[in-house]
Amino acid sequence: MTDKACNVCAFFDNEAVKETAANETGGLCRFNAPTFLTEEEKAGAAHWPLVKTTDWCGSFEGQAA
Repeated sequence: MTDKACNVCAFFDNEAVKETAANETGGLCRFNAPTFLTEEEKAGAAHWPLVKTTDWCGSFEGQAA
């Protein structure tokens, strides 16, 4: 299912992780609003999900040409 992978999705953002090691294998999914990962993190900042370039989901939308 590589034709619908995260790295070719309109909601995939690898610019935000460009400076980190995560850029080699993934990026952020910007489909939904950011969320807290655990109860302890509610006092801190929310996060977008970190996804691999080869991941995919049912919310895939191709990038504009």
